[in-house]
Amino acid sequence: MEWSAKQGIAWCWQHFARMVNGRFPGRALIFLVLLVRFPLLWLRRKPAPKQVRRVLVLHQLLLGDALMATSLLAKLRQQFPQAQLMLACPPGQVALYRSQPYGLRALAWHPRDFASIWRLLLLAKFDCVYLVGENRLGFLARALGARWVVGFAGERSSYKSLLVDQLIPYSGVPTAWSDTAATLVEGPAPRPFQLSDWPLDPLDHLTLPERYAVLHVGASSRTRFWPSEHWRALASELRVQGARVLWSCGPGERHLIAAVQPHADDVVQAGCLTLPQLRAVLARARVCISTDTGVAHLAKVAGAPLLMLFGPGSETLFGASYFFANSPCLGVGPALFPCRNQARMLQRPVAWVQRCHRPAGEGAGACAKAQCMAAISVADVLGALLMLSRAPLGACDPAPHCVPARGHLPLRRRVVGRSLGGALIYRVFSSIK
Repeated sequence: MEWSAKQGIAWCWQHFARMVNGRFPGRALIFLVLLVRFPLLWLRRKPAPKQVRRVLVLHQLLLGDALMATSLLAKLRQQFPQAQLMLACPPGQVALYRSQPYGLRALAWHPRDFASIWRLLLLAKFDCVYLVGENRLGFLARALGARWVVGFAGERSSYKSLLVDQLIPYSGVPTAWSDTAATLVEGPAPRPFQLSDWPLDPLDHLTLPERYAVLHVGASSRTRFWPSEHWRALASELRVQGARVLWSCGPGERHLIAAVQPHADDVVQAGCLTLPQLRAVLARARVCISTDTGVAHLAKVAGAPLLMLFGPGSETLFGASYFFANSPCLGVGPALFPCRNQARMLQRPVAWVQRCHRPAGEGAGACAKAQCMAAISVADVLGALLMLSRAPLGACDPAPHCVPARGHLPLRRRVVGRSLGGALIYRVFSSIK
């Protein structure tokens, strides 16, 4: 096939535009800065705790993983009370940190946004940079002039860790990600999260019912969707006892709420709230029932009683934790499932992890139907609501001298299905909050 000159020019322009709008410009800038700083890399030394004045946490995590890593922010403030703490995260998450939890300042950046990388490079040098996620961000950390870079060990591609000074082994025993994230920093475990650590944004323009339950039907993958008929049956049980139902989903997920057929007196917030607004809504809820997704972890930092539906995900990793002991959390779902057999976390093989990363679809290696989610019955959820109502706050108080015992985290229980009547649901809603 012969190309005309116009076709050739169009092809070149298309690929040039793709390169400019991709990761290449940012990577080229980082590489050039590294060339300038490279002769001085051998002089780097780990600063003493009293010498640490500027600390940066650097990541590109999804919302849920980032919120669970709040324990790292708490521990950094605990270990370096006088240091300037900064967080470089995806642009969509920055608004959440507007109230400056733990006194940090949040900065937006993205690998495809050249301007955001340039703004980071203009900042003053950091004493310590902590990488939460992929260690390839160590190249950016070193370009920022970091004196010491810390990340987790175990990445399969060893070149990504070339410029990381200290590699922390990932937990070798079953541990919640919220508690593992804090191990990047030396010292005792941080005290459990309190709502006063992260002030709520006001909700002046929203009128909310007095007693309502948030039912979040969305998820980052179709393999985590709970059947719409189950949501519909659960909402009916809640309405019988006078509880208002507030339906929630993410942008582009309105079809999920349409499928559950909300009643006229239900409140529907279909991706129309900002993250700070949604957090404030969750903080006032009697309970939040959600799939294993970012909104569930937003409920944790809102202090809302939380019931999570676990299908392909790991309750051990993403359920209750020592750090969020003051936020009651229960998981519902099959304790074991045949295809929940992929032992991987943050691009690292972890032997004890049991989860499923398979995408939804009909092809090879895909999940045609999420049977693990369909296995969660409405009776399971109602039973968990009763257990949640009896869960004491602060069930796992931090010991001042030790890391929490692994594998014995608060409120981690599996629920056995049972038949429950309206009277039991009334007891649940009268006792939660």
